Amino acid sequence: MSVSGLRAAEGPATAMRPRRCIECACQLSRYNREDCCSACLRGRQVTSPASRCVPEQVWEVPEVRLALAERDFGRLCTLVRTHGGLRQDDMVTLTGLSQSFLSMLERGERRLTNIDRIVQLLAGLKVPLELTGPILRPAGPPETLERSPARLLGPVT
Repeated sequence: MSVSGLRAAEGPATAMRPRRCIECACQLSRYNREDCCSACLRGRQVTSPASRCVPEQVWEVPEVRLALAERDFGRLCTLVRTHGGLRQDDMVTLTGLSQSFLSMLERGERRLTNIDRIVQLLAGLKVPLELTGPILRPAGPPETLERSPARLLGPVT
């Protein structure tokens, strides 16, 4: 039996037109059960920032407060994701940390020790000030820096 004979014997299943994404018209994988391709679905999530925020009630959970007090940022991220209904991708968008670093942090393979990255994480998650203290917050607006005492004294000679 020839190849063309096999295709004819397979019937109408192979004659079906491939499914296309309703947004960009690219061909969908046979495993994709959605009407859109994954790229278009990711684009939709970017345009809905309301789903990408940490709910206020997360900061009331005792485990979350304990992880924050112990500066266990890997556990904090895991708990915030769990109690906030977020994905790692959402945490990446909120914090600016890479997904691979966030994953290793949550598994305990990496530690967050750089103060700038700690501030970046806490600011991105919008941790309440009473839980972090002012030292772990981003610097104020530039005009505050211009009025600092060192600036008022002038250059050191």
